[in-house]
Amino acid sequence: DIKFLYDRMQAIIRTVNGQAYQFDLQGFAEAFQYTVYHGAEGGHYDWHIDWGPNPAQRKLSATLQLTDPGQYEGCNLEFHGARGLEVAPRNRGAVIVFPAFIQHRVTPCTKGTRKSIVAWTTGPQFK
Repeated sequence: DIKFLYDRMQAIIRTVNGQAYQFDLQGFAEAFQYTVYHGAEGGHYDWHIDWGPNPAQRKLSATLQLTDPGQYEGCNLEFHGARGLEVAPRNRGAVIVFPAFIQHRVTPCTKGTRKSIVAWTTGPQFK
C-alpha cells in the first residue's frame, strides 16, 4: 500500500501550487513513474516537456529524489529557466515541483545509480 506516498506528494504539490502557481488542479490521473538511471548505461532523459496530447491535462510535474547525491555522478535534473540553465537540488528527499510545460532534462548518469519518482498533477485545460 503506497497511499501514504500519493497523499504526501499531493500535499507537497498543493502547497507549492498555492504559494507559486495557483493552477486549477484536480489530482493524479496517472500512476507515479519510478525511474532508475544507471551510470553503466549512461542513463538520461533528453530535453522534453511533460505537457501534450494526454487524456488529462498535465499541469504540474514533480520529482522526488530517492538517492543520496554521493551515490552517483552526473544525472542532474536541469531546466530552461528565466535566468538560463537551472539545476534542481540533488539532496535525498527533495521534491521539485514545476509547470509541466517547462522544458527539462536529466543529464547522463556517469557513475552509480540515481532513483526518483515522477508524478504529474492534472486539471482542466488552461484558458
